[in-house]
Amino acid sequence: MARPDELTKFVEQWKQEIHGSNHKEAAGPSGQGRDLRVPRIQGFGSVGSRWEGGGGTSKQQQQENRTLKTPTDQLPQQPSCNQDSSNPHYPPFMLADRLLQGETTESLSEERRSRKRLKPDACPGPVSPARQGEPQGTRHTLLEQLISDLDEINEIPFFEVSLPRELALQIFQHLSMEDLCRCAQVSSSWRSLADDEVLWQKVGQGLGCDFSADSAAGQKSKEVVKTHIETDRMVTGNWKSRVGQIDYLECAIGGFLSAVNSCGTHIVAGFSKGIVRLWDILADENTPSVLLETTQEQEHAVCNVSVNPTVTVASFGSGDVSIWSTEHGGTPLHHFSMDQGGPPQVCTCPGGAVVASASGAVVRVDSPDAVGVWHCRQNFSCDKKVTHLTLVQKNEPPNKALSDHLVVMATDYDVYAHRPDRPPEERHRFHSMYGAVVECLDATAERAAVASTCFGVSLEDVFKVQCYCLDTGKQLTSLRGHRGQVTCMNLRNSPPNMLVTGAADKRVRVFDLRTPRPVLNQYAHPLGVSCVQMDDWKVVSGGREGSLCVWDLRTQNKLWEMKPSKVHPIQYCRFGGPHLIAACYPGTSSSREDLMDQYRHQPDVKGRINVYDFSVDQTTRDVPDICKADYDEPEGYNYNISLAMPYDAV
Repeated sequence: MARPDELTKFVEQWKQEIHGSNHKEAAGPSGQGRDLRVPRIQGFGSVGSRWEGGGGTSKQQQQENRTLKTPTDQLPQQPSCNQDSSNPHYPPFMLADRLLQGETTESLSEERRSRKRLKPDACPGPVSPARQGEPQGTRHTLLEQLISDLDEINEIPFFEVSLPRELALQIFQHLSMEDLCRCAQVSSSWRSLADDEVLWQKVGQGLGCDFSADSAAGQKSKEVVKTHIETDRMVTGNWKSRVGQIDYLECAIGGFLSAVNSCGTHIVAGFSKGIVRLWDILADENTPSVLLETTQEQEHAVCNVSVNPTVTVASFGSGDVSIWSTEHGGTPLHHFSMDQGGPPQVCTCPGGAVVASASGAVVRVDSPDAVGVWHCRQNFSCDKKVTHLTLVQKNEPPNKALSDHLVVMATDYDVYAHRPDRPPEERHRFHSMYGAVVECLDATAERAAVASTCFGVSLEDVFKVQCYCLDTGKQLTSLRGHRGQVTCMNLRNSPPNMLVTGAADKRVRVFDLRTPRPVLNQYAHPLGVSCVQMDDWKVVSGGREGSLCVWDLRTQNKLWEMKPSKVHPIQYCRFGGPHLIAACYPGTSSSREDLMDQYRHQPDVKGRINVYDFSVDQTTRDVPDICKADYDEPEGYNYNISLAMPYDAV
């Protein structure tokens, strides 16, 4: 930085140059004329010719421009912007003089604006012969044009108008996260608007950030969003490189594992001896699972379970159904029996305390009243036995009204949609095809996907998936291409307009519902696909041979594969965020006695629930990978999940 004496010297030198010999007389001793233009500034020769109106580059024209004179009697008597430095009305010199005298830019800007309103022409005066063809209002020298451009920048109304903060926030709330970050770099006032808590809370809610008091204590909303994005990138990288931690939930007590379901961080499991256990995978390591008490006098196997953040429900082989509070556990909140034929099917939806159950041809809907007492809201019968049942919520949680729920059920050939708050006779049948047996059913608030098998038609129509609009009941699309029975599909957890299916032809397919052909078609499991799920960049599939595969949706390549169980198929597979839950247990047709005799030495012979956490990196440093591997079993290790596979090639 220059010293004060050097700065003073520079200012004085600038004053002398401005008031010096910038405009000398061009007519000799008689002073009959003056040069009408400021001499060309060094370093701007080629640009100056454009501003001075010459337009040409020949030496002859440049010589004529230097010797051009105008008699003094033709000069106007009003002040001209091309007069010498003794004229106080010459705008560039006047501006520089007044700035050096200590005047503020605000007063000069106001004066310039008032002067421009009174005099539209910035530079009135005589016209030189070289510029007679140009409009009068555009005659400026290079220096005048530069100062005029600066004036225009300072006089843009957008930067001078001050909107109320509430109105500005209404405008900013329509911007994306990237646009908000760009606006924060404009000025300090814009940064104050772009960093507003309300705007970033809206952005965070769209990304799924947790703004609870425990997770975001002392943090601004923008910091919470930043932390969420960084964590999401780290988790994505760990998913691709298979880095994380493996946990095994205790399943030895209670006989064989018979049913598993999860929602968020809650996992519920049922066992062959009638025991129901509930876990929260975010709980402390020392916190045991919740043992849900049952009213069973005899040991009946748990057939179906379902859980959401509000309630947990389980059905037993005796036809009994019990409902617990997910938060408190303990004794059941509600209990009833359905013995109309076979073990009852039960289901819940992610939000609300509504439970739907079906046994034989009877469908029942239960929910609590205003004081929390559970009641049977509706009980009706269908024409045939209900083979598939699902419950969806029309509005976003935590809406708990019964009218916001929709029961979707399938019999042998028909699929119905019914609102529990309406009479059973008003249920709507949107799919019916004689001879086409419904194999799978899944639904969201707007759509339903039905997989059916129909023999006696063309090969492409034997195994197909049809999608319907639940509001109108019309078919949206028909998805073909399967060469085997569709054994599983997932519409509820998939991105919008996407559907993933698995079939007995050993392949995994991903469909865009706007096109009839699959966007991903990969050979996955040699014994058939048992469960699938996808998100915006990956697909996870489980096979009947007990292997688990993860696919990259963009490159359509397999990222990695592992085999959680050597005995049982993967019957349940769900992931969300950094957690992957895979449950391996015997099917209904398996003989438990034969399994015990054949695989008694295997620790997972009674079933196993594996929980993979990709937000934890417990890779041991400075130790070769081969030293961390176990050739037989990965029990007791928390390290890179890829090391859980035996090194057969070593």
